[in-house]
Amino acid sequence: MVKKISSIMAILLLIILLSLTIYKLNKKHEDKLYDVLYSKIKYEAKECFLDKKCESTIVLEELYNKKYLEIQYDPITKEELNQKLEIKITDEKIEIAN
Repeated sequence: MVKKISSIMAILLLIILLSLTIYKLNKKHEDKLYDVLYSKIKYEAKECFLDKKCESTIVLEELYNKKYLEIQYDPITKEELNQKLEIKITDEKIEIAN
């Protein structure tokens, strides 16, 4: 009886640890996908600003219209990003307002 309870507890512990590990790995992967997406947007916004074709505050739609970016999609939901997403460039710092 004790052996049966011990083996069930061991299996439950293994399942819990495995679930947590999978969750953390998935979350880390999703974070990296968003980092790549936003890095690309920031890079193109900076290029537009340095080319003096964009102001210090722009929206994603302007980057599309000026051919700096093609339409961007959320890497997880596969939905098109909001074209009114605001990008601010101040003192070599680029911020994306969510």
